[in-house]
Order: sequence, then C-alpha cells, then structure tokens
Amino acid sequence: MKASLRDNAPNWARWSGHVRVAAVVITALVLPWSNVLVSNAQFLLVLAWLVEGIASGDLMGRFRWAFTSRWSLVFLAFLALHLVGLAWTSDLEWGMDLCRILAPVLVFGTILSSSPPLGRGALWWVLRAGAWSVVLSTLVCLLLRGDALASGDHRAVSIFISHVRLGLLIALAVPIFLLDREVPRWARALQYLAAAWAVTFLVLIGSLSGISALVVAFMVLCWWAVRRLRAVPRWGLRTMVVVAPLTALLVLAGLLWPRASAPLRQEDLEVYAPSGEAYYHDVNDPQKENGQYVWTYVAGEELERGWARRSHFDLYGKDERGQPLRGTLVRYMASMGLRKDSLGLLALTDEDVSRIEQGMPSVRTGRQNILLARIDQLRMELDRYRAVGDPNGHSLTMRIEFWRTGWWIARQHLWTGVGTGDTRPAFAEAYEARHSPLKPEWRHRAHNEYLTLLISFGVFGLLLALSSWIAPAVALRAYRQPLFLVWAAIFLVSCLTEDTVETQTGATFFALYYALFVFGARALNADVAAPAARESAAG
Repeated sequence: MKASLRDNAPNWARWSGHVRVAAVVITALVLPWSNVLVSNAQFLLVLAWLVEGIASGDLMGRFRWAFTSRWSLVFLAFLALHLVGLAWTSDLEWGMDLCRILAPVLVFGTILSSSPPLGRGALWWVLRAGAWSVVLSTLVCLLLRGDALASGDHRAVSIFISHVRLGLLIALAVPIFLLDREVPRWARALQYLAAAWAVTFLVLIGSLSGISALVVAFMVLCWWAVRRLRAVPRWGLRTMVVVAPLTALLVLAGLLWPRASAPLRQEDLEVYAPSGEAYYHDVNDPQKENGQYVWTYVAGEELERGWARRSHFDLYGKDERGQPLRGTLVRYMASMGLRKDSLGLLALTDEDVSRIEQGMPSVRTGRQNILLARIDQLRMELDRYRAVGDPNGHSLTMRIEFWRTGWWIARQHLWTGVGTGDTRPAFAEAYEARHSPLKPEWRHRAHNEYLTLLISFGVFGLLLALSSWIAPAVALRAYRQPLFLVWAAIFLVSCLTEDTVETQTGATFFALYYALFVFGARALNADVAAPAARESAAG
C-alpha cells in the first residue's frame, strides 16, 4: 500500500499542481461576485499547495522558501506590520478583524512565491478569467438592476460588490483585453468588444473613480508603448500623455470652481404665497437644482396639504431611496423652476410625482448624461460646503472632512501611530475634539490608504508598508511587464480615495494580482528583463 502511494506520488503532485493553478484562476473568476466564493477558492488553493508539497516531498522546503526568501518576506512584512501593531491596540476586535481581512496577503504571498512559477499560458488564463468574469458581472448587474440608472442611483447597479471595487476590476480588465495577443483573431475581436462595453458601463454608472483609474491605466500603457522610439518623438508623446489628462483635470476644476453670482437678498424676494402664507427663504443656502435656488419660495403648509392630495407618501417620511421626501420634493420643484407652493404642486404631472416618490431629486435625473449629472452634484456639494460648512451625505465633501480629521490624528501620533485596531476610536475622539460638522452616522475613517497607514503605524510604519509593496516588484523585475504597471497604477490611485486593503475584495485584489505578477510570473519577468538589459547595454 505504501509502495503504491509512493508510486503515485508524481501523479498526485502533478494533479494537485493543476488544482493549485485552477484555484488561482477561480479566485480571479469569483472576485467580482462573492466574498464567500473568494474565501472558498483560497481554501482550495491552500489545500492544493499542501497536497502538492507532500506528494513531491518538498513541503518543508516550500515553507522554508516562503519564510526565508528575502522578497517574499518583504512582501509578508505588510501583514506582519499589522500583526505587530496589535501590541499597542486597545480595540483588539477590530484589529484582529483587519488582520483576518489581510489573510490573502499570507495566502498568495506564501503560495505563489514558493510554488513553481506560472508559464505564460497559465498567467493569461488567470487574467482572462478575471477580465471576462467582471464583464459578465456588469451584464448581470444591468439586467437585474438597470432600473436604478433611470432613478440616478448608479451605486445600486453594482449588486455583488462595492461599485468602487467593481470600477477597479473593470479598469484592469480593459488593458488585459487590449494587450492579450495569445488568442486567435476572432477571440481578440470579442475581447475588443468586451473592452468597449466595459468602458461604456463605467460611463453608464458614472463611476468617476473607475474612469479615473482607467485614464491612469491608459497613461501608463501609452508611456510604456513608446519606450523604443527615438528620444525626440518618445518624449514628445510622453509629454502629451501627461499634458492631456492634466488639461482634463484643469477643465474639471474649472467646472467645479465657485461661480460668481449676485447674492440673494431677502428684500428682493416676494413675501407671501397666493394663499397668504409667508414664504420661507434661506438666502444663505447656495444649493441649486438645474440652476435654480432650492430653499427659496417654500410654503410649507401649502406643500403639506397639496402633497397629501397627490401622493400616499408622507411628506415628512422617506422616499423609496430612504431620503427625506420633503427635501426630494423641494429639490425637484426647484429643478423645474417652480415655487414650492400649491400652484407649483399643480404643475407636477403624475409622472413627476412618481419620480419624486422614487427619490429622484431633479427633473433631469436619469435623463441627462450621468457624468454631467455627477459633476453637477459635485459642484452642489462644494457650494454647500463653502457656504454653510455642511458636508453630510456627500462623498466628496465628507472625504475632505475625513482627510482633515485623519491628518489631525496622524500629527498627534506621528512616530508610532495608534495601532492596528485603534483607527476607529481615534477618529471618534478626533471628531468630538474638533467639533466636526459630520453627523454621527457619517463619521467614518480616512478613506485614504496612505493616511490610514500613517495613522495606524506612524511615519516609519508607512515607509515600511510602501517598501513592502515596492521592493519585491523592483528586485524581481515585475516593472518590466506592462500589465503589472497598469495594475500598480490602478491600485495606487485607488488608495488615494479609499482604504482599499481594508475590505476583503480590495485586499484580495491587492494580494492576488501583486503576488501573481511579482512572484507567480517571476520567470517571465526575468525573460523580459534580460533583453531589456542587453538593449540598455548596447545603447
């Protein structure tokens, strides 16, 4: 019996090696769909790696390699930093939970660094699986929740994972489709169509973070693509690659910049509604819808009586999106240029009433280009924040408060940080100490991975974390691969506005693709680096 097992060991090793690669493919495949499936795929990966090591007789050697090899240890130092940070943490529950979320760093960092490197074919199977899976998920999302686009609730379209993480996966899928030369022409044509659809979907849902990541990815690709041109055209094109997005940013800044307008004066506004009720005018609130001031000409009693005759929804209750219905009604009527009184209510059609009940704040919601609508929304957020200091409920202005508060915390704990699990209590105390205008339900953490690392571990911890990302990629020549550069750019940009690695999807996106490009493809990286070095020497 023992002899039979020994005789079959090579077959077991070969079979489990195939399962190991398949588990990596499955992880990429299920990442846009379910955290539970992602966890199961990682369990399968660990099991296959153990069986492969036992069958081939080098399990202990693999452990030794993973935990003594310089660059795998440097990468694993990112997780080790979080484990060590528990030593000066009071909220151990959250600290341990965060370490659990970062388990993919241990799984992929250990297994892909200590296993035989992937060939080009296997690498592309992983990349294609992830790219096609995220495209399929967008089609399912649109099929099941496409109605959310009509109501302007673009976030609700992403039903499986956060719309922010979905945008990152889409931004990576597009260059994968465009750079894949390992498939027949007909398949390449399908991939080009899939890339076009992916970009269209990002525009449809108005994902500014996803579009920004995609723009950065294309900048990196263009920078890389001209590397072999002569110096003058190369640097001319690279200058254009930098200038074009900067110009777009300046245009966006111009659109968001406060526009000079004549201030509202109470004495210039009519005092009474047709019924004799005194209008409410807030001349200090700059909020506008479709260019019209929202909080002027509001006759509260007329609205209450008239709305009760038009709808069974309580005026002081919530609309279908959970927003205060009165605010939705007032904004919608302002967008139509109506006064918020009985005559204005009579001008609303049944369709308008239905749209208000659904939570649509403007007559243009769902009817105008969603990117333009998003820019209008950002301008409104900034105008309100500048005028009355209210950031609540708005993604951009709340982030400004998160970052201000986070930087205040970081300055108090610059050298050691607050520890792995104490970011939540540190923010709670800081919001109180700074008398933050954020309401309790909006008092979140930094939404900036770099700032979060600085708050958690201090300046030296931040440098160690960044080094654990950079050093292995440089040492193992991963930066020679364009898709690694694209992925790295997408990930690093995402960390500016999100705590990317503090969610399971984000941590897996980081650990899977980093370990895949740096450790799993290390043989391919060496092959690319060798001719590059010869070209450099010849030049």
